[in-house]
Amino acid sequence: MGRNFGIINLVSLVYFAALLLAYASYVHKEKNEIEQLKLSYAIDYAADAGAQELLNTGSLDMDYANSKAFSADPQKALDTFIDVFCFNYDMPPTEANRAIVRDYIPVATVATFDGYYMASHRPVEYDQAESNPVEQNGFGQDWQLVFGMKQPYRYLTTAARYALNMGMDYSYRLSDDGLEKYENLPPNEYGVTMTREYAMRWINNLVSNEISEEVDRMNESNYRWKNRFYVPSQLTGKNGVNSIEGPSFLVLVQGVDLTTARPIDGFSVSGAKIDMARMLIGYTRDSGKYYAFADQVPAGAEEPESVFSTMKEAAASGYSFDWKYMR
Repeated sequence: MGRNFGIINLVSLVYFAALLLAYASYVHKEKNEIEQLKLSYAIDYAADAGAQELLNTGSLDMDYANSKAFSADPQKALDTFIDVFCFNYDMPPTEANRAIVRDYIPVATVATFDGYYMASHRPVEYDQAESNPVEQNGFGQDWQLVFGMKQPYRYLTTAARYALNMGMDYSYRLSDDGLEKYENLPPNEYGVTMTREYAMRWINNLVSNEISEEVDRMNESNYRWKNRFYVPSQLTGKNGVNSIEGPSFLVLVQGVDLTTARPIDGFSVSGAKIDMARMLIGYTRDSGKYYAFADQVPAGAEEPESVFSTMKEAAASGYSFDWKYMR
């Protein structure tokens, strides 16, 4: 009887230990999933803020013939991303905390109307006499996350080289005769003018391939990193995902261990797009207050009184829909 009781106790103990291990494994996986979701939200919110900052420059230098063309400062987008990411993890955006976050970013890209900027970790020289930093490698250099020169959306054929843009109405052709504006999209490999969908897919693949190559170069040359970086499947273009449809901010974040024992990764694409708005004008006609689109205001109306961006705003200000002139 005592022997049987001992066996029962041993089996119960093993079963209880197995339950504890299963519960601990479940809690660990649940925590990791929550942290992964937290990182995903942190990256998305920070990327959205970075993309929004592209529109907050002092002068957008917009080209009204191309609604997607405006001046963008990629460094402002990256700085904003880093600051918002710090806030998402309750870290004040001090220079030390910013440096920690930069180490998690192997590559960041700002895709603009007619080209893209690529930020990666490169050896940057500094003046030791002025800043007196701790020397990293004995050559007065330090690895920093910096943007390179703006690269065009290049497209090569056997006859010429082309530079695409997101407007898709024209391109630039570089041949032996020099650079000239080409009033169409370039011909594809079959000699037929490429479609807008083909051109946009080409831009996406060009940027994603450049990101892959940049990550490969960094894995080969920068020995300070503890882990090698990889390019997520969403970015390869092989699964038909084409994220770049307008000026965009793309950022890859890997090896984040701020709240987890095991590093986690994330990736986000955020975009900013400017559309042309058809403004509404409020005016008085035949003693009545009406509104119409700016290009449809009747010649006999009195001087425009107000400008509105939506019909709801015009109606709230006491103006009525002018059925006679609105088309």
